[in-house]
Amino acid sequence: MKTLLCFTLFLCFNCCFGQNDIEIKILNDTIKKVSFYDRNNIVYKIINNSEKAYCLIIDSGEFNEDPEYNVEPFFIGLPDYYIYDKNSLLTPNFTTGSHSTNSIIKIDENSSEFKKFSKKNSKKFDEFDMRVAFRLSKHIIILKPKEEKVFTTLINFPNYMSRYFELQNKGTYLFQISLNNPNNAISKYFEKIVDNDKKQILVFTGQIFSNKVPLIYEVHNN
Repeated sequence: MKTLLCFTLFLCFNCCFGQNDIEIKILNDTIKKVSFYDRNNIVYKIINNSEKAYCLIIDSGEFNEDPEYNVEPFFIGLPDYYIYDKNSLLTPNFTTGSHSTNSIIKIDENSSEFKKFSKKNSKKFDEFDMRVAFRLSKHIIILKPKEEKVFTTLINFPNYMSRYFELQNKGTYLFQISLNNPNNAISKYFEKIVDNDKKQILVFTGQIFSNKVPLIYEVHNN
């Protein structure tokens, strides 16, 4: 009970102040899409501006693609992205039947790693939550005071997996990313899967937004 109370206090603290301590920043000066076959590497860093260590969940393997910018439990930690036409946020479309989508759960339940995790946590989670918790356990990072870590995520314009934007050729837009670690999901999973030594570290919850950088869409073979 004492551990749970301590963990709950950490979460409450971070709901108020975590967004001020943790920063996300795009390092690309400009993003240029010049060929239909091009894909772009988005380089960004997460910075701990505080004097305290933080835990957070980040999966740089891909971006979220939900058209409503929702964060489903299984995809917590995926950075999201936004495209602006001047100061207006563009609304994405969603194409059904995409051959590549992160709505497909990618967990190898036959792996020795997953079996070991399931055995250890068999009394804590049902089948679905076990898969969620296992994935989250693979993407927990610790940022020491004043530490920053760099990540790269590959993206395609105007469509990424099932998310699609109507971009005008030879158009200039603004691009932004965010990271969302929802408090309710972190409360549900985190305390049960982290090692005891990590439970004394502040846990980041909430959503942070990056700077905006120019996105030039000028595709010669569109």
